[in-house]
Amino acid sequence: MNIAGIEGLHYLGNYVREIPVSLNRMMENAYDWEHLPFVHPTSFASIELIEEGEWGWRCRTTLPPAAGGGEQVVELLVDKARHYWATTVLEGTGEGVQIHTQANDKGAADARLIDVDVRFYLPQAPETAEQSAMILGYLQAQYATLYDEDAALMSARQEALDGRKTSKPALSERADLGAVSSLDKTEPHLVTLPNGVFAVRYHAGSWIAHAAVCPHMLGPLSDGQIDAEGRVICPWHGYAFALSDGAERKSRCGALPDAPSLREENGHLFIGD
Repeated sequence: MNIAGIEGLHYLGNYVREIPVSLNRMMENAYDWEHLPFVHPTSFASIELIEEGEWGWRCRTTLPPAAGGGEQVVELLVDKARHYWATTVLEGTGEGVQIHTQANDKGAADARLIDVDVRFYLPQAPETAEQSAMILGYLQAQYATLYDEDAALMSARQEALDGRKTSKPALSERADLGAVSSLDKTEPHLVTLPNGVFAVRYHAGSWIAHAAVCPHMLGPLSDGQIDAEGRVICPWHGYAFALSDGAERKSRCGALPDAPSLREENGHLFIGD
């Protein structure tokens, strides 16, 4: 990764924290531009890919009003071997700002504890010490929020990956969800069947079922909203799956597995055959 020219920037300060995830999850997250407006809605309103590769990515982003609004072209360059990446605002709001991040393994026995050192560089020094402190404080608070949100995503993804490796007992092809009158209509109810995990939820006046796990990166579809067109939206990357046939709106990944049937018997709601 070429970071020539950093010596010509003003080093403002840094933000350091520990995160209970592996370096693999952290590097996966760095490359994952798609999650930014969905997991970090207070920092990114939208994102559009320009180019990507092993070197990193370049995207056009829109900032939400609370973050100052405006558009940016952002480039992220990755030195994968060093677990290092540098983000540069090439155009738009904050043009010329660079943010360099070094991730380090903390040597935990299970290799799931790292720290990140995020260093902030400006094209020129602020006019006063007070202004410098204000800008640094804003960036440190923003990155504290970003890493709170990213840590939750990375931990949930690791848990999902670990769950795939865990042997499970034989499961019944049919499950009793309980008395219909006592089922909470405001929350999804998770059921594990031989062909997967499904969310049973109340929608548009009736109980429905759909796959609870996104086939893209194992995101929690059970937490996703259902849009006006009858698609369940993954909260991690915004992939949208039709409840009718499970197809993803833009064919960015495979379809959801067919949902088992639901039926009421003797006042109870059953799923499966």
